[in-house]
Amino acid sequence: MNPQIVRALQLMQLGRHEAAEKELRQALLADPNLAFAHSLLASCLLERKEFDAAQAEAQAAIGLEPDHPFAHYMLARVWKARGYADRAAQAVDEAIRLGPTDADFRAFRAVLYFEASQWQAALAAAEAGLQFDPEHAECNNLRAMALVKLGRKAEAGLTIDAALAREPENSWTHANKGWTLLESRQVAPALEHFREALRLEPTNDYARAGLVEALKARNPIYGFFLRYMLWMAKLPPKWQFGVIFAGYIGNNWLRGLAQNNPELAPYVMPMTYAYFAFVAFTWLAQPIFNLLLRAHPIGRHAIAPNDRIETNIFAGLLLLALGLLALSWAPGFDGAEVAALLTLALALPLHVTFQCSPGWPRWVMIGVTLLMAFLMALGSTLMVLAIGARNEAEMNASLIYFQLFGYGMLFTMIGGQLLARVTPKR
Repeated sequence: MNPQIVRALQLMQLGRHEAAEKELRQALLADPNLAFAHSLLASCLLERKEFDAAQAEAQAAIGLEPDHPFAHYMLARVWKARGYADRAAQAVDEAIRLGPTDADFRAFRAVLYFEASQWQAALAAAEAGLQFDPEHAECNNLRAMALVKLGRKAEAGLTIDAALAREPENSWTHANKGWTLLESRQVAPALEHFREALRLEPTNDYARAGLVEALKARNPIYGFFLRYMLWMAKLPPKWQFGVIFAGYIGNNWLRGLAQNNPELAPYVMPMTYAYFAFVAFTWLAQPIFNLLLRAHPIGRHAIAPNDRIETNIFAGLLLLALGLLALSWAPGFDGAEVAALLTLALALPLHVTFQCSPGWPRWVMIGVTLLMAFLMALGSTLMVLAIGARNEAEMNASLIYFQLFGYGMLFTMIGGQLLARVTPKR
């Protein structure tokens, strides 16, 4: 093998991708027809998020050697990074066809299945890779992750334990063990594995997210919420949306039943209030407990940058709501308590905004959130003025703005869920 390619491989293993890129470019200057060098260069460029250049190198490698499986695998990685899961699947399927015994290709296919919530297919792909390399760390981890989603936690635990016995310093395996324990409500041992994963690899975001969830799960209230979210995460996306939509339709039906049958209202309305309380809790639990975690000596360093920004804004909304609530006791500010409630309600679209991927989905939700804030401020101001002046026209205008605010909340609950699942193309 070309000595410069050998040096590039060594540098890539050390994470020095820029230095590896220089070696590969020198090799290609001497011989532009080295398909493997083009494939490796695509990997280096992908690390630097130079997607166009990475794709061009992977396609150049395929053009030089159409039957080279690694070139198709690299193209699959580029397509996935760009948000084209279907094209990534086609490319890795071709890599598997050309190199059926490569466990890396099988593991990548399992990742695509897993991200598409196809748990059984992810399990099959991971197990196919293990047939050729029983000790393959990524295939073992993906097998365990799929087993957890399928409810086979005991098998998942055995798989991870065996992987840890073979490779006790694998950060991802420790993180996976932590998530498996968290699924089984074993918070304390889960924390230990997340800490060990971060000690071995401080940049492991999978372990960092697990550590944050485990710290919050020590609170029994958040523990209930986490169990609900983990259960929802096991459902296919269509089923998740179905659960949310069914709850919304069912609650509307109950409200209609209470309105048409006043004698049933004392029994039905508490159920609708409980539904709204549950929905509010599922939306507000994350920002509330993330805000509380900011006071924890470990938690404040583990919170992701996005969550840190969200909690800062949420704290501002909370303070504003409390200020408006206090103002409602002052003469001439009747109705300010409604403004306080709507201010706190803005935490819902705010949370969805940060659940959306950076790019156009997040910008859409930012626009919706700002529009709702404007409607809330305008409607609340008109209402306070209308109450003070006993102006019926202004009161009616404020109610229109509040109704539009309600439509924004409905969009957040349904459309926001869809936006949060969108991966922008890059």
